[in-house]
Amino acid sequence: MIKKNNNIKVVAIGAHPDDIEFGCAMRILHHAENGDMITGIICSDGEKGGERETRLKEAENAAKIMGIKKLHTLHFPDTNFPDMIIVKDAIEKIINKENPSVVYTHFKEDLHQDHRVVAQASAIACRKVQNILTYKSPSTILASFHPHLFHVGSEEDFQKKENILKIHQSQIKKYRGFDFEKLRMESKFYASSINHMGFYAEPFCANHIVLNLIKKSQ
Repeated sequence: MIKKNNNIKVVAIGAHPDDIEFGCAMRILHHAENGDMITGIICSDGEKGGERETRLKEAENAAKIMGIKKLHTLHFPDTNFPDMIIVKDAIEKIINKENPSVVYTHFKEDLHQDHRVVAQASAIACRKVQNILTYKSPSTILASFHPHLFHVGSEEDFQKKENILKIHQSQIKKYRGFDFEKLRMESKFYASSINHMGFYAEPFCANHIVLNLIKKSQ
């Protein structure tokens, strides 16, 4: 039985239509199962990787399956984002409206320029949010990514994540398939690193975590 009074607001941010799925699909599914209110933000339409409308439709379908109730698309030009402050302002408007307790976004050290801009913009836009966790993408710089928070999932959980990623058929066809075997191996590795052999884990680094909230005096 879901305890409705324990529901929290969550925002997941991705630079492109499939970033949230790669970085934290299992975690988002977990939030949905808990009855949490989940909002997604996609900063570009991913038009460099395929047809704009197709990619956005794939993102909408994936979001529905993950349990994302609201999906905001900011339509910044793929691989050519504007000044970071412009991206920050757009994200911050949504954050101020949604008032989440948890935000998931890109890790700051990444080989994709759009991911870096979103990571920096999110850190500023979400500075008043209680918890900001950053996820790993296929282009994250491994030497810099030292996770200390993990969401552990079962074989069934990982299969759900894989099925959600398969919704992005335009990317699978363009790039001759996502490397699901690599994703599976990495997920098993991160689970085993915290003594959960036989399971799968999504790793996170914390931008910041507030362990307790202080009520402001009126």
